[in-house]
Amino acid sequence: MNFKRFTRPGVFYVFLLLVFSIMCILLFLNLVRKTPVVKTKATVNEEVQCPSNMTILRQNSSELTHPFILADVETESAKYNPLKGILSKTIQEFEKKGSVNNVSVYVRLLADGSWMSVEGDHEFFPGSLMKVPIMIYYLTQEDRHRGSLNKELFYVKPKENFPAQFFRGDSIKPGRNYKISELLRYMIEESDNNATFLLSKNIQPDLFRKIFVDLGIPPDEPNDIKYKISARNYAKFFRVLYNATYLDEHLSQYALDLLAHCKFTEGIARKLPMGTIIARKFGERGFDNQMDFSEAGIVYKDGDPYVIVVMTEGTNYQQQVDLISEISAEVFQNLKTS
Repeated sequence: MNFKRFTRPGVFYVFLLLVFSIMCILLFLNLVRKTPVVKTKATVNEEVQCPSNMTILRQNSSELTHPFILADVETESAKYNPLKGILSKTIQEFEKKGSVNNVSVYVRLLADGSWMSVEGDHEFFPGSLMKVPIMIYYLTQEDRHRGSLNKELFYVKPKENFPAQFFRGDSIKPGRNYKISELLRYMIEESDNNATFLLSKNIQPDLFRKIFVDLGIPPDEPNDIKYKISARNYAKFFRVLYNATYLDEHLSQYALDLLAHCKFTEGIARKLPMGTIIARKFGERGFDNQMDFSEAGIVYKDGDPYVIVVMTEGTNYQQQVDLISEISAEVFQNLKTS
């Protein structure tokens, strides 16, 4: 090899730069091989909870789009097994008292979709829980025909009596016109059966039924007193509001704001820390000395909101409400978010 060429300063410096570059590349590759991979929380969750079976719900549409509604992982998350044990023990203690016969619990963390249930597919009479899909119906009308919430309806009190309510708030008065937006507030915040009656009477049954079909829930008919629903299915109404996948973001926010001002505070909200935001609705329905008392909602806990639905059947509504309160507190304290 002729080394004389390297005596020229320019060539020599080029040669040194080339050698230095090769050494840097080799050093970098060696470091990459030895550096451990740090997995983010999202990566770990994806590996641990990657679903083997998922159900996707989309709206039927004659257009080119097929809007997404919900995605359901069919298996419960094992991370909730300790919580499930705690809840099962509490339920058994209340059942031993003899005034609570059947209980169903469904809990879903909204951040990652993981969920658990205790008899979550058992069906109950929903009672006033059906006021939420009625609200969704009227908001879908507002979505299609802006200004619909300002339409007024005239209230004439029906001759038949409404089912008895243990928990009631303010009510609309006969002989007056009310905007639909006002009726929705009475129906959700006050759980007013009079406002519900007036709104139900003006529903188009086929469009109301479509909401249930879209969400994969056995459809209800307006004023069907024998209709039953499971906790797992009922949670879908709150999920689509939170995700804004059935109504737009503005109308979903409108609905959740009404639910967050629900006047009933004896169940889910009673034992939770003061100031916790909870969008919720309760329902009661009695037949032959049996009372189905239930409550559902979204608890906005420290950046980890979750859906909770507790449905009960028994003979003592106060103990049923107490059980819902106890279950809510245990979920809030023991829900594993990661």
